[in-house]
This record gives sequence, structure tokens and C-alpha cells, in this order.
Amino acid sequence: MPRRVLTGYLAVQAALGVAVFAAPAGAALWWGLIGVLSVAAVGWGIRRHRPPRRHPWLLLAGGAAALAIGDVCYELSIRAVGAVGETLAGLADVAYLATFGLLAAGVLSLTRTTVALRDRSGMLDTLVLVLVTGLITWTLVVAPLLADVDLPAPEKALRVVHSIGGVLVVVVMLRLAAVAWRDPTVIALTVGATGMLVSDVCYAVAELGAGWQAGGPAELGWYAFYLSWGVAALHPNMARLATPVDPRPQDIAAMRIGLVTLTCLTVPVLLAIQAFLGGPADLSDGLVAAAAAGLTTLLAVTRVADSVAGHRDAVHRERSLRAAGTRLLSATTTVEVADALRWSVARLLPPKTRHELLFAIYRPAVESGADRVDVEAWAGWQPQVVIGHRLPVDAARRRSRVVPTRLLHPELASRLGPAPATLVATLAAPAPSAGSGTALLVTATDGVLTASQDAIEVLAAQAALALHRMAATEESARRDRDRYLNLVAGSTGDAVMIVGSDGRIRYASPPCGQLLGVEPQILADWHDVLHPDDQPQLARLLAEAGERDDGSAVGAQWALRRPDGSHVLLEVRCRDLRQVQGVRGLVLTMSDLADQRRRDSELVRRRLDRSAPGQNRRSLRHRFR
Repeated sequence: MPRRVLTGYLAVQAALGVAVFAAPAGAALWWGLIGVLSVAAVGWGIRRHRPPRRHPWLLLAGGAAALAIGDVCYELSIRAVGAVGETLAGLADVAYLATFGLLAAGVLSLTRTTVALRDRSGMLDTLVLVLVTGLITWTLVVAPLLADVDLPAPEKALRVVHSIGGVLVVVVMLRLAAVAWRDPTVIALTVGATGMLVSDVCYAVAELGAGWQAGGPAELGWYAFYLSWGVAALHPNMARLATPVDPRPQDIAAMRIGLVTLTCLTVPVLLAIQAFLGGPADLSDGLVAAAAAGLTTLLAVTRVADSVAGHRDAVHRERSLRAAGTRLLSATTTVEVADALRWSVARLLPPKTRHELLFAIYRPAVESGADRVDVEAWAGWQPQVVIGHRLPVDAARRRSRVVPTRLLHPELASRLGPAPATLVATLAAPAPSAGSGTALLVTATDGVLTASQDAIEVLAAQAALALHRMAATEESARRDRDRYLNLVAGSTGDAVMIVGSDGRIRYASPPCGQLLGVEPQILADWHDVLHPDDQPQLARLLAEAGERDDGSAVGAQWALRRPDGSHVLLEVRCRDLRQVQGVRGLVLTMSDLADQRRRDSELVRRRLDRSAPGQNRRSLRHRFR
């Protein structure tokens, strides 16, 4: 069906084209039929192929219809006389003006983010350059020539509109053809726009000379316009040309800002040239107007350049924060969080900015119980400094603060170097008992830190969430592990206790309270559980187990004193499992030797009772006592 329609359309258009040049007396009828057929082809293509965006093709169809109306009115005005002829000529001019308006709107609608053209910024820059070049040519070349031609002012304005409109349509179509040069629809539209521009130029030149002669070869351009645009609408690719797609992120280059600056300065330069050419009377006023316009343009462009630079920096910070959030989301250890912070801070600051980064670990001067900091958890946070004082951050208002480096504590200022300002951003600790003063310190110039403060503060908040997530995950895993160990170890006589690197008890099975005579509290110090006389032997055992790299067990036998004054004889085994995820400590396994001997004696007695008849079981019992 589409191929038969296309063949029929070409056949009818060919017959009408022959009639235009063979019988010029009926040109009004022929041009009207050609235009109607072209508009009908566009309408059929819209109905058949159903493009996602119809209004560009409706505007193109309207432009073709307006051009056909203008051609019919023009041909009739030539043969009419008096007021009728003048009225028809006026209607033709109005139709021609509407033609270029509709065609320009239609082709510009096709340049929105579609499959064929994803970025129309370059095309718009090209149009601006073309229009500025046309303005310069008109002011310096064409306008002086038209001044000597006896034409009314409306007709001169009409020539200008025709020229600008034709150039606009052709430039847009050439831009589309350069991007989608294999698309038959784009090629047909480009051929039609070029033909119309060539015929308009020939008509304008003829009007300035001997006059326009109807039926000449110059009319082939208008005929090519009608024919090609109908073919473009009948092709199935007309729907693809108007398919919208998501726009791509763009970065405004400095060359484009320079191009905009040059184009904006064109009008002041032309004003200055006209002032010099106009004579001494117009020189002063023209130069003042040109200077004011030029300065205003430069100030406006400078403001736009600043806004573009700020937008570019904001986009860069947003992308860096997104990448940092991805890295922090996938982090499973505090070392990975520290690496993500170092990498992200370097990207959030402007390029080539000299800066220093330091992690301040808050550890109170008196460490006991809940105030102790897990030093191993922060070992990978380098460079770092351990402090015993709170940092100057008002956590009630926000998580960061820019302060002069010289006003910081001397132990911090000496590590940060000569930078004038320091950004202090608080971080959460990996363990719930760590101090809240742990922070990230970044030094650079004051203006750089102020511009990046919000981004670094968001980065610190994301790092805090990552640390809390890991702490919550570890705490949940510890609860599951303790529940499992309680179920397993609670039914045996052995007691299991896990001691962390900081000396805190991370786990104690229920039999620990029965063996030691005191119930060990989670996160309590193991020194608080044992008698002072028994602490050295446990310290030696923990140190010996920590020196073994293979994780093998170290054994010993102890006679521990309980709080009630009684003693218990224990067999203790210790393994270093601080590198094992979910344990993170030294595992002590303790068993009561007295209970073990009683169990062994009971086992021997049962075996003797089941011995063969005829043996002296009593003497055997005395032998194994």
C-alpha cells in the first residue's frame, strides 16, 4: 500500500509539473493542485505512520499550504487589475510571510532531542552565526544597494524576511542532514528547503533587474519543494524523525561562550560603523550608543560565564558525591570507608587545589569502660592524630565548620601545615562506645573550603551512615553468634569467652559465671573479672596466643581464686581469631579439671561394674582410686 501511494503521488506530481511549464496560462490552478497534493501527502503520512510528536509535521503541512495559497494569489494578482489585483498581491505577501514562520517553527520542532538529533545546542549556535553574518552582509552590502532601488519599504522588508526565513530553514535542514545523512526523510526535506531558497534568491535578483518572468527554470526550486516534502512525509522514517529521547547531559564549552560574545557584540560594532559613515552629526550619539551596548553585552556575558562556571562546579560536585555514595554503599570495612573519603575529598575540591587531609581520633585522657576507643578499628584511617579534647564543631546546627587553622589546638595545627583555613566535619565512630569528637579535617584556602563545605558535609554524613550500617550489621551478627554459642556451649561444661584487642569482653557463655564465680558483663574489662593475683597469667596467655600467626591454640592450667575465696582448677586454651569476621577477638575455652576428673572416675566405675563375672571388682576399684 505505501509503495503504491508513493508511486501514484510521484506520477500525479510529475504530470502537474509538466503542466506548469507547458501551459503557464493556468499556473494558478497548477500550483494550487501541486500544493494541495503535497499537503495531502503530509496528512496521509501522519495518519499512516503515526509519529509520536505530530505538531512538527502539522506545522510543515501548514507552511506548504500557505506557500500554495501565496502562489495562487500571486498568479491571480498578475492577471487581475485595479483593487482586486492589489488585494490579491497583499494576500500573497501575507501568505508568504506565514509560510516562513510555519516552516521555521516546524523544522525547529524537529531539532528537539530526538533519535536523529540528540543535541541541538550546536545547531542553535550555527543559526546564531548565520543570522549575524546575514545581518552584517545586509547592513554593509545589501542595504546600500537597495537604497538605490525604487521599491516601497514594505517590499524591501518582505525581501529581508524571505531571505532570513529561507536561510534559517536551509541551515536547520543541513544540520539534520549532517547528523542523519542516511535518512531518506531528512534528505528529502533538505532538498526541498534548498530548492525553495534557490528559487527565492532567483526571484529577488530578477525583481531588482528586468523583472520576474513566470514559467522560467527558476520555478523548479519551488516545484522541488512541494515534491520532496510530500515524499518525506510518505516515507516510514518520518515517524522516527520525531521520536523523542532523553536528553544527554551537556557541558558548555568556553568556545561556545566566546561565540555568543562575538555574536552579541555584532550589533554595537555595526552601530559604531554606521555612526562613522553617517557623518559628524551622528558620530557622538552613535558612538555613545555603541559603547553602552558593547559594555552591557560584555557585562551580561561575564555574568553568564560565571553562572556557567558555577553550574559546571555544581554538576561536578553532584557527580562526585554520587560516585562517593556508591563507594560508601559497597564498603564493608572501615578501611574502605577511609579510602572512599580520601578519594572523594580530592574530587570535591576544585582541580589543582592544594589541600591536606587528616583524621582526628578522639580518645579521652581517662580510658575506662565505655570511654575506651577501639584503636584497631581506626588503624587504617591515615593520616591520623589521636586527641584528648573535643573538636570545635557545633553539632546542634550542622556537622561541619570552617575555622582558621591557627585557632585549632596546637597538636592539630602542627599536623595541618601552613594552610589558612580548616574544615572540620564530624564522623560517627565504628563502635557505639567511641567518642563523638572523631572528625575529618581538610585544609585549603578559605574560599575553596566555603564553596565545598556543603558537599564535604554531605560526604561526612554518608560516611557516618556507612559506619553506623557496618556497626549495626556487626552488632546483629554478634547477637546471632552469641545466641548460637549460648545454645551450643550452654549444654557443656566448657566455658567460652571472647576478649577483644582493647581488653573488653565481647562474649561470655553461661558456664563462665559458674566457673569464675562472677558473671562477666559484655564490654567489661577482663581485669575486672579476675583476681589481681591471677591477671598476669591470663595476660601472658593472651600475648602468647597473639604472637602465633597460624591461629593455633595455646594451652595452660590455672588455679584461679574466686570472689568468695575458693579456688578452681581450670584447663584453658586460647586462639587468636581477631582477623575472622564475626569473632574479632581472642577466644578462651575453659574447663573445670575437678569436674573432668570426676567424670573420668565415674566412667571407670561404670566400666568396672560391667566387667566379666569372676573378677574381684572391689580390688579393681581400690586400684583405680
